[in-house]
Amino acid sequence: MNALLLAVALAAAPQPKAPPPAPASTPLEAKDFLQSRTKNIAIARLFAPGVASLSTDEKRVLWNLTLAAHAGQDIAYDQLGWRLVAVKRLLENVYLFGKEGQGGPGLFDKRLTAYLERFYGHMGNHDHVTGQKFVPEFTAGELEAAAVRAFRAGAAFGVKDEVALRAWLVELRPTIFDASFEPALTSKSPPAGQDMVTASANTAYGPGVTLADVRDFKEKYPLNSRLVKENGKLVEQVFRTGAGKVPPGLYAVELGRVTSHLKEATKSAPKDQKAVLGKLVRYFETGNPKDWDAFNIAWLKANPRVDATMGFVETYVDPLGQKGLWEALVNYRDPQENRVMELIGKRAQYFEERMPWPQAYKRKKVSLPVAKAIDLVATYPQPPAGINLPNEQHIREKYGSKSVMVANVMEAASALRRLPLALEFSRTPEDRAQAAKHSATARKWLVAFHEVLGHASGQVDKKLGKQPPSRFLKEYDNTLEEARADLVALWHAFDPALAALSPEHEQIAQQMYRDFLVEGLTNMQRVEKGNAFEEDHQRGHHMTVNFLIEKGAVKPTVEGGRTYWTVVDFKKMREAVGELLSKLMVIKATGDYEGIRTLVTQKGIQFDPKLRDEVAARVKAADVPSVLFLTAPRLVPVLDDRRRVVDVKVESTQGFIEQHLERSVLGRLPPAEASVAAARLASAPDTLKEMYRKLPQVPGELPAKVPAVP
Repeated sequence: MNALLLAVALAAAPQPKAPPPAPASTPLEAKDFLQSRTKNIAIARLFAPGVASLSTDEKRVLWNLTLAAHAGQDIAYDQLGWRLVAVKRLLENVYLFGKEGQGGPGLFDKRLTAYLERFYGHMGNHDHVTGQKFVPEFTAGELEAAAVRAFRAGAAFGVKDEVALRAWLVELRPTIFDASFEPALTSKSPPAGQDMVTASANTAYGPGVTLADVRDFKEKYPLNSRLVKENGKLVEQVFRTGAGKVPPGLYAVELGRVTSHLKEATKSAPKDQKAVLGKLVRYFETGNPKDWDAFNIAWLKANPRVDATMGFVETYVDPLGQKGLWEALVNYRDPQENRVMELIGKRAQYFEERMPWPQAYKRKKVSLPVAKAIDLVATYPQPPAGINLPNEQHIREKYGSKSVMVANVMEAASALRRLPLALEFSRTPEDRAQAAKHSATARKWLVAFHEVLGHASGQVDKKLGKQPPSRFLKEYDNTLEEARADLVALWHAFDPALAALSPEHEQIAQQMYRDFLVEGLTNMQRVEKGNAFEEDHQRGHHMTVNFLIEKGAVKPTVEGGRTYWTVVDFKKMREAVGELLSKLMVIKATGDYEGIRTLVTQKGIQFDPKLRDEVAARVKAADVPSVLFLTAPRLVPVLDDRRRVVDVKVESTQGFIEQHLERSVLGRLPPAEASVAAARLASAPDTLKEMYRKLPQVPGELPAKVPAVP
């Protein structure tokens, strides 16, 4: 980086700031969060007011963890589709260099912007929740013309001439424009002639690998590998950088940049966090499951103010529920929202003893969980409202878990989506008044119980040995676990211990029950085509609601052409909740595959498309967005004359697409240059195009083996 660039970076003028979020006593409104709205998609900003109060060392850790998150983001795109990294490069180059741009945005430019927002928001071309593929409104011819314009304007596509560019576009055409090509991200109900592996568009399993191949294969690296066929033999391609005698594997370059930033974070981290980050680096070097366990155990014991979830964590995308998707969430503790988390965490043993399942599956000595409220500063566009980790059952039972409620995500989601839906689907004026008063708090309580106790509760039968329940429950494991965690929240909602949080705890519990039913109804409108749920959370939720209806605790009611799911009696509903919760815990504890398969297939998958259409029309009429993408707070490093980070500022005016373009640059720069580039981009955003142009642009540059297009 030359001296002039450094001088510009160090003299960075502050960006115009968005109005600061209101004090905690004054809840923010939808208008405070909303950045833009396109049809059923809303883009909202997250706030991170607590960054200013962090120490200088904490800010350095926060910044370097954020750079590590950016460095790994393309891994997730590559895991979600065989050509998605190439498509991402194409779209970014066209957006930066190939728009029509004369006389204002033309129709193609508007459609390109809408598609790129959606592509970033879902991290690919399949809906994040439903798994269904979406295609752009512009044509292949329009995209080709724009790509040629970009090439002539100097975009570095990684091709030698226009002939090669056009040939590359032909290769990408089915991925971008053919809705019938790789139509489902994860197919747990595959069409005739295919199985769950061959019908899924994600890259957990290579070309030619079938479900039959996988069933009989014993993996050494089930969480962080891809299974492929080489010379007709099934082999594991491990995700790792390599170290010493350990050879590099898939994503070695990307993970190498990640570990460089983690090592830099370690320099400023407190003692216990230094050990955590060192073990995470070791895991990325070796890919060894034992190193992953060692990291998780150390992570559980440490409780720094600045923290992160990073690695190959959640297994929802894999149809068999084994392989983890790259994830990186960077956060700091939010003390203002900690009360409910602290109460549940401190009384975890009390709540465990009151679970409705058999005594044999209750934990006799619950390790005190780390429970806290956090704000995210680095995240993907559709983050969870709560997190409970690690997922490994043997670590949970021996060492406990860490549970968080994501306060700034919940604030945005409540203002823009959850409260408006609760009001729309409340049957009576009294219910609407209760929703307006208690819905936000009820959601926080549900998430807190779901994460602190739901995933961390119970113990499995010793007959399972050292095998986790997922090995037995297979493709239904995640569905069961999400339903079980929700049911734990619903079961404990009326516990008198919650009176310590609010004198209106019973009204809040009642609202939690009503909102659970509202979410069950509105889940259907996310599935725009067909009549079946594929996603695990939705399947678990639908299974639970159908069980409650069958037990007579919930009654579908139609008034004025509008359908409501109403609680017949709260006591009766809680009893039904306890019955299903006990049933699911026994299934998990004993590894009863047939038991969970029967429940999910009979109650969790199919829904009435006519009811879905009615719900979708009501959501549209109420002008509530169906999909919410979140723009993370933008961190801007302040550097001294030796390029060291001496402060980190936060601003909330950055656009959604601009944020992801900036991440594409920062994530692929050599680690030594990333901080200087970030400071420069904050003061001179027009340099983004030039920085992007100089990045290496090789189609399919990640090491994925791309299957042939039929």
